[in-house]
Amino acid sequence: MQGLGKLFFIFFKIGAFTFGGGYAMLPIIYRELCEKNQYFPEDEMEEIVVLAQAMPGAMAVNCATEVGYKLYGKFGAVICALGVVLPSYLIIVLLAGLLLTYSDNKYVLGAFAAISAVVAGMIAAAGVKMFKPIAKDKVRIAIMALTIVLYLITGLNPIFFIVAGGIIGYVLSKKREAGK
Repeated sequence: MQGLGKLFFIFFKIGAFTFGGGYAMLPIIYRELCEKNQYFPEDEMEEIVVLAQAMPGAMAVNCATEVGYKLYGKFGAVICALGVVLPSYLIIVLLAGLLLTYSDNKYVLGAFAAISAVVAGMIAAAGVKMFKPIAKDKVRIAIMALTIVLYLITGLNPIFFIVAGGIIGYVLSKKREAGK
């Protein structure tokens, strides 16, 4: 399979087999798009992920939309977004009644407890993957560490930190440019 159809099925697979939202999907998105299929180098994928995080809406959908748009324009954006959303929609429609019926079952509760641990692991893996390019820059490490500390102390909405990071990055870029 080639082209846009292949990309649709990549995102369909990502949407179908990852739980926990966009951050849990990141390691799979990187592996599928950077390593396995080589659509993007990791640094370009990092830019896509940062943009997807900064936009309103679900990060995985934003990421799929941006990837589709970069590779195939507006139609590609729609197809990739459908690819990542469609599995969740179908699963919810097919399983909603069953989950409501068995939501107090100890085996179902045990399964979801284990799934939540896996999701936490996937999110941690995404953090490690995103840290690699940051580790080369002391300023970015300081921004990351300050963000973690401030978030844990204040509990502010993550949007605040994303906007602040954008402003800080803009100011630092302007200073570097003026210093040349």
